[in-house]
Amino acid sequence: MSTFKRVNETDEYGQKRPVTIEVTSSTVVRTQKVPNWQGRIPLNKIHGVSVQKSRMGADTVTATVEDGVITWKLKDGQALVNAIDGAT
Repeated sequence: MSTFKRVNETDEYGQKRPVTIEVTSSTVVRTQKVPNWQGRIPLNKIHGVSVQKSRMGADTVTATVEDGVITWKLKDGQALVNAIDGAT
């Protein structure tokens, strides 16, 4: 299991929130502390993941899921892509 903290997410419905992401062998779990929220994406529902590197700030990781597109902004976006690709 890989964990990524301090990630800014924009979900497939346009909702923005700070989350912690955990990549397990079967799901991507996204949690927010305040307000208490949790979202799960089964890995087989993720159709593609890409990363756009940034020299000045956070990388942008884009995941295409059945309901749309989710973007995550974090320091080392390639590590998240590798964790998702390695779990599938």
